[in-house]
Amino acid sequence: MSYPPPPGGPGGAYPQGPPQGQGGWVPQQGGTPYQPQSTPGYVGYPPQPQPGAVPGWPGPHQPYPQQQPPGGGGGGDQGKGLKKAVIGVVVLAVLAVLGVGGLAVYQAVGGGSLPSAGGDEQSEQLLSQADIEELLDGRSQALKSGDEDAYLAPFTGKAKDTQQNLFQNLRKIPFAQAEYSILNQSGNTTDEYGDGATVALDVAFVHKIQNVDVRPVSEWYRWIIKRESKDAEPQITRVGPSPDAYGSASYVYNSAPWDLYEDMHVVKQDHTLTISDKKYAADTDRFAPYIEKAAKDDIELWKSKGPAGTETPTGFVAVLERDRKTYSSLYGSESVEWEAGQSVAMPAFDADSSGDEKDLEYGGARVKMDMSGNRFTNAAYWPKLVQEISHHEFAHAIVQPLEGASGFDSETYTNWWVVEGFADYVAFRFDRELGEWSIRNDVTGKEFGGSLPNEAGFDDEVSTNYTLSYMAIRFIAEKGGEAAALKFVTDHYDNPDQLDQQLRTATGMGESEFEAAWARYVRSNS
Repeated sequence: MSYPPPPGGPGGAYPQGPPQGQGGWVPQQGGTPYQPQSTPGYVGYPPQPQPGAVPGWPGPHQPYPQQQPPGGGGGGDQGKGLKKAVIGVVVLAVLAVLGVGGLAVYQAVGGGSLPSAGGDEQSEQLLSQADIEELLDGRSQALKSGDEDAYLAPFTGKAKDTQQNLFQNLRKIPFAQAEYSILNQSGNTTDEYGDGATVALDVAFVHKIQNVDVRPVSEWYRWIIKRESKDAEPQITRVGPSPDAYGSASYVYNSAPWDLYEDMHVVKQDHTLTISDKKYAADTDRFAPYIEKAAKDDIELWKSKGPAGTETPTGFVAVLERDRKTYSSLYGSESVEWEAGQSVAMPAFDADSSGDEKDLEYGGARVKMDMSGNRFTNAAYWPKLVQEISHHEFAHAIVQPLEGASGFDSETYTNWWVVEGFADYVAFRFDRELGEWSIRNDVTGKEFGGSLPNEAGFDDEVSTNYTLSYMAIRFIAEKGGEAAALKFVTDHYDNPDQLDQQLRTATGMGESEFEAAWARYVRSNS
């Protein structure tokens, strides 16, 4: 769910001022390219260990070849097309924690065999399951109580330094839940060769941020645990991202800002946590009130016009980053070249494991925005433009937990034009003047074939396809009312294979009739 390029074309700058008649805004020139970013659901390859590295340690991360999911465009929806893979991840995580048939289910959803701790039964057992669970539980309890010394006690060397930063950063976040759970382990728990025991432990940091997450989500780490002898305490000697989950590093949702920043700056407001590196504190403080205003707008819109009884967040996390490489690494989600921001969907950790239609739901989302982009650097109109991108990304974050599971074998995907059209509709609802400018700039005079877009496209197509999608949701709102449009979006997220019926409910027209009527609407309004 990437944010579209600024009006004027991919990679272009944002306009300098408000619309001036038919002439529109004069775009600045420039714009910095974005690093490629992985969307959860792409299939990648885990990094290979360095020769001579600690067994089970992934070594430095390498680039991951990416495969675009069917029906998805660059930076588009991260929804139904990803469910088979994501269900496998959550099933594996939950079953590993619960200890119930994890291997069989993992293999059933396409995984390989799980590595297991081993060793000669006659060798001295140095790392029992109880020892490992005590390490995790001790970190969970120390984080909850705020006891930094207790939290850091088992960490050694560089790992201790990084974990001290992590602990201090995590204490700045209002967690409703924060604990560590075992996912998987490999290595030797016995002193088979007289040199102690070493285990590579994949750990889930299961957490739920107050008002932001509607269900617990997780971030995956790999800890290297070593115990020299029975007389020595177990030590955690290395910590880093888990090398992969279900065959892809993007599923580990690492690194979060609390991993990346030596000193994480957090602005806490009623509806937002705006986060950055401490070195960007002054700019973050300046942007935060406008980000908060957008969050408040979106939440109030949903409360007043959204369907009753929906489980949606009442607050958001927004991470602001200026460095492109760091931006791309946030949450392990790669960016497309023209991207200005992204709402990263976070799968729920405690999903049911049966594989039924409604099993997997998302717990929430994490919004990241490129602070070096023109929406933030425009000298005259940055308040207007920061609110616009924030409205868009928070709209994604509101509806993400409403997306129901489609089952292991589903080939049904949430339509791209619904996903991005809704987010742009919310953004331009609060700035209709900017919406009209986008139509003049992106649609008027452009070639138009009359078909609803189902991917971002390339080059000049991107801005046009976003705006055409916006016009589709706006048409639904004008035809059936705003409440009907929001209900349509909710229904489509939950059941994307019922588009025809959903359009009939919202507008009185089936899919083909709606598309033809929308095409006439586009031509008459551009």
